[in-house]
Amino acid sequence: MYIIELQRWNITQGIPAKPYTDADYRMADSNIIGINHALEHARTAGYSKAILPKGEYALCFPRVIKMVSNLTFDLNGSILKVIYDSDRKSPFDTRTTTDYYNFKGNSIEFDNVHNSHLIGGTIIGDRDDRSFSNVAAERKMEHTYGVVFNKSTKYSSIKNCVVRDYMGDNITFSSSAVRELAEFNLNLSQNNLDYATGEAISAANTLTTGFIAIPQDTNISTFLITGAGYSRLTALMTKEVDVFFFRADNTFIGVLKKRRIYTDISIPVGAAKMRMVFFNETNPSKNMQITLKFGSIPHHNLVEYNEVFNGHRGGISLGGSYNIIQHNVIRDNGKGSNSFLDGKPIFSDPTRYGINQEDSFGDNCVIRNNLIYGSNHGILAGCYSIQIENNHIYNIDSIGINLYSLLFANIRGNVLSNCTTNIGLMTSHFANAYVNISENSFTGGNMSFFANNTYQVTVTNNNFVDVPSMNLGIDPIKCVFKQNRIKYSTLTNTPFITAYSIEDCIIESSSPKELVLRIYHQNGCTFKNLTISLQTQNGTTQGESVFIDNCEYLNSTVFNLILATKERYVKITRSIFTDTIIKAGNINTAGKIATILLEDCQLKVIANKYLFATDLNQPKALIEVRNCSIEIDNADFSYLIHHDKPVVIKVFAISLYKNNFVYKGESPLKLNYYNHIKPMEIFISADNDFQNILLPQPDPAIFLDYNPQTTFKTEVTLQEETLVVHNLNTEYPFILIFSDTKTMIQPLIKVVDSNSILLQDSQPQKAQVVVTKI
Repeated sequence: MYIIELQRWNITQGIPAKPYTDADYRMADSNIIGINHALEHARTAGYSKAILPKGEYALCFPRVIKMVSNLTFDLNGSILKVIYDSDRKSPFDTRTTTDYYNFKGNSIEFDNVHNSHLIGGTIIGDRDDRSFSNVAAERKMEHTYGVVFNKSTKYSSIKNCVVRDYMGDNITFSSSAVRELAEFNLNLSQNNLDYATGEAISAANTLTTGFIAIPQDTNISTFLITGAGYSRLTALMTKEVDVFFFRADNTFIGVLKKRRIYTDISIPVGAAKMRMVFFNETNPSKNMQITLKFGSIPHHNLVEYNEVFNGHRGGISLGGSYNIIQHNVIRDNGKGSNSFLDGKPIFSDPTRYGINQEDSFGDNCVIRNNLIYGSNHGILAGCYSIQIENNHIYNIDSIGINLYSLLFANIRGNVLSNCTTNIGLMTSHFANAYVNISENSFTGGNMSFFANNTYQVTVTNNNFVDVPSMNLGIDPIKCVFKQNRIKYSTLTNTPFITAYSIEDCIIESSSPKELVLRIYHQNGCTFKNLTISLQTQNGTTQGESVFIDNCEYLNSTVFNLILATKERYVKITRSIFTDTIIKAGNINTAGKIATILLEDCQLKVIANKYLFATDLNQPKALIEVRNCSIEIDNADFSYLIHHDKPVVIKVFAISLYKNNFVYKGESPLKLNYYNHIKPMEIFISADNDFQNILLPQPDPAIFLDYNPQTTFKTEVTLQEETLVVHNLNTEYPFILIFSDTKTMIQPLIKVVDSNSILLQDSQPQKAQVVVTKI
């Protein structure tokens, strides 16, 4: 290792006090020059590490410390600080303006290096010295950076450092290469190239570039196709291209097919030129908005075990490909509500963050195992793909993780708490874009994907605690919500969940809680301690249905309420209800029906005193129960139906078909059908089995002991010809006729049409006619 010789390289320890003099700036500039010479000397002499004697060292703009390849620069616990004055001109500021606060620069750069490492020190930026005396203007400044990775740097790192108080980012990756070609004339022509010869051939829907020179003055073996402008997406219809390579004399070397943008493309030995073929393109005048990056962008670099804080705009800007940010504390960057921590004004734009990739691009970068807090946004992830894993993100004013233009994002194993919004989705701009959100823990904050129409999103195996609003959108294809656990503990307002479908989820509350579900399909879910209002997203404009299958409800209420909406039909099958009330209602919504159908379900009553309930101030609601098992194990069970508003008249109908009712007590249960008769329009009980239950005397005005959908009963007086209209819509009715003494009689029967029969009998008598649809 090489211990840097301070006197030899004219490096001075000590940080001067403000106000800084020209001599102070020159001393700081000499420090940078000396460190650069020392690092170059160490590399040339074959050392693998250069150690700076521990101390405090002044830096200034615009000169930067240049990292070198195959060398570790050990700051050895030293402090490097930028000296800066917002109100006095630096001798190195060559601008002619008086806005001294806009003088900018970087401190340390990894510039086209490899195997270069920075470790063990503190780097303090210009924000620490700024006065912000012209606060409106100076707070907009965002162009000073602490540690910069750019121009094809690879296999390099910063580790065990403190980096703070820069106006742009404390650490940044620039997606730049050794050579770049942007906004150039592609000389497009409407043809293709022959795979064997490289010669032009006619084609209807492909465009081919002219010859593009490959830089020969540097050792370049790869290039990338990237975007141009703010969106960085390219205007290519197909994001994969064919690349044909040629020698200097235009002889064909070979072709690489279907090479994807934002990934390295190898350049063959001897290649001096290339042509590209774009598919599904027909306009030779089109601006493809591409940039060619020769020599790759920064890749496989590492930022770990650092503390990064007090960045004015943000903490770290990520870019390049396969770069990793891990095991860092990234705090209080891009402040918002916590700006009082250091009393300095916040950056003027809301794009303030812990980590940002909004203005950069790259493939498969990784953000993992970091502690991120105290920023306006946590992570702003952009083009092209990204892995966000096992981070703790909390106390964020706006969005914890926001996804911009991405083809793929994997968000896994993170803990987010006290973020206003947990995860946000912008527009992908890529075909087949996919986001996986799994095994995360979210406490508080909202989540909204309602506007998403470009990402396929899978949300699985996450834990949500006191998340008040979850809007996953109602597209049946775009979002899968499965095997998640949702719990309400201290949330005071009524939460809601909007989705097309949820599956195998557990949703519970530590105490009784109202919950609004705007979900069309619910499968295999468990609910506990909840009053669930079943709604739909478009219910105010159209009648819609909710389908629930194989779910379980514990100590809950399932409520289909019509309130300023259209009619709503709820079908629940193969589900289990334990001490759960099935409730239907209509408030102030004339002519709309709330319907609940239970089929093949199990209902268990242990503590409740009734099974069904209504909340109606006008017609009407309907509950139908078919082929269900109802087990009552409560001696205080009062009645089947509880009416919240007992004074309204004929607003509710219930139908019980082929159910098995069992009371588990020792002596039979004396059952009442309802607490009040006025709201009852009709009570149908057909083909039910009641065990250990004493039934009440039915009210003939509303009670039917048959299914009117399949059976019709009426009392008639037989004449020579008696027409009976039954409205069962069957050509083959099964007909029974009984006398008033309950004896079967057999008049002549003729089927007139699907809804009427004619009875002919010579003996006038009273009879009961029973018509059954077969």
